[in-house]
Amino acid sequence: MTGRIIKGVKEFFDVYVESGELAGEIVRCNSKGAFRFERDSIKPLAGDSVEIAINEKNKDDTERIFGIIEKIHGRKNYLVRPPAANLDSLLIVAAVKSPAPAYFFIDKLTACAVYNDITPVIIANKIDLLEADEDCELYNIYDKAGFKTVKVSAVSESEAGFDEIREELRGKICAFAGVSGAGKSSILNRLFHNLNLETGGLSEKIERGKHTTRTVEFFRHDLDGYAADTPGFSMLEFDYIDVALNQKEKDKKSARENLKDELISLFPDLCDFSDSGCKYRRCTHIKEDGCKVLQAVEDGEAAKSRHESYAGLYEYLKNKKE
Repeated sequence: MTGRIIKGVKEFFDVYVESGELAGEIVRCNSKGAFRFERDSIKPLAGDSVEIAINEKNKDDTERIFGIIEKIHGRKNYLVRPPAANLDSLLIVAAVKSPAPAYFFIDKLTACAVYNDITPVIIANKIDLLEADEDCELYNIYDKAGFKTVKVSAVSESEAGFDEIREELRGKICAFAGVSGAGKSSILNRLFHNLNLETGGLSEKIERGKHTTRTVEFFRHDLDGYAADTPGFSMLEFDYIDVALNQKEKDKKSARENLKDELISLFPDLCDFSDSGCKYRRCTHIKEDGCKVLQAVEDGEAAKSRHESYAGLYEYLKNKKE
């Protein structure tokens, strides 16, 4: 039987069965020893597509493990922290005001998503707080940067924007992220009527402690896909870039020299200008004269907040201790 791991805790995994006699059921499984003990074997993660077999002796005992994961299918991508595999989209909820948009947080998430071949989707919530003639800066920045961006009001009766989000979720594996007060739980309530979420949000529905940041849990929804609202997605680690660079080039100096190329590529809107040719071959796009990226920011062709996030991440990674 084929299924999708929706939660894993240590060596135990809950698998939503997608085909076979138990289709639509959630089966508690463990994994065969090869996954747990062989050095080069990949370990099962939430989001993995797997083949499972049923332990007939425990088939009718829902309190005990009665399945085993026999095969993990190929992955599209995977994250180490938080541990998840095969994400199609990362939906980043941000308020247009109250609280003000946390641009560095958003840009860190979009960079992580781009690096891992995950589509970032920006949900600009609380547009009801904008004055009639007030521009939506949050929307403008990310729409101009080339990201899928949607404007919504979770508290209004209007469905504007929600159908676009539902289409993004349909048939996909997605995760939600957002700072406190951005309205993420309210948006989840609007999107997934079949869950009847309480004010505590998805964390209460799936009975997971809100303090947990390392456990990823997906739920199957009525749009034929999976979604996760996990605190860990709001705390995505950015250290992976150092790891990637060290894997490509063991010499530390060379890795540092390659940092600018690796990082700027995760800001596609800025990278477009760097590709046009800066004055210096080793331009870091931070403060050099003749930098095309800086010129684009000055001319209003690239968002200042996006460049500030790039510069902040660059300095963090450059100075990070091994």
